[in-house]
Amino acid sequence: MEKTIKIGEKEVRFNNRLGWVLTYRDQFGRDIIPTIMPLFAGLLDIVSGIIGQNGGEDITFESVIKMTDTDALMDALIHLSGFELVEFLNIAWSMAKEADEDIPDPDTWLRSFDAFPLDIIVPEVVKMAFNGMVSSKNLTRLKSLTQPKKSE
Repeated sequence: MEKTIKIGEKEVRFNNRLGWVLTYRDQFGRDIIPTIMPLFAGLLDIVSGIIGQNGGEDITFESVIKMTDTDALMDALIHLSGFELVEFLNIAWSMAKEADEDIPDPDTWLRSFDAFPLDIIVPEVVKMAFNGMVSSKNLTRLKSLTQPKKSE
């Protein structure tokens, strides 16, 4: 999936093809999984907290946001407490690099912006990462795990 986000006067393309994971590893010298798992754990806390409320409908990022309660959000934030802001920037750069190979190194790229509105960019990047790495089938499986088993 590719998405274009206007950042100041620039239109920046982001792509969640899994090549961004290799770009991240090559640039930052570590695998993304240990970095991104707290983020996914936080999102899954939110999803598992509201999954039964969705009446069997497909779960989308938007439906999760609409149905999230304060307690689930606080649980998710606990998982995210070790997640550094720079990691969001690194993930954003990696996805932008996946969309456009001509993007310079992360420092040069970030300094090319007068502003970098995290409130707009971070939710989109997180959504793209989550949608690119977690299948709808697994979200459905998560739903079955959160429902009580019927006694025989």
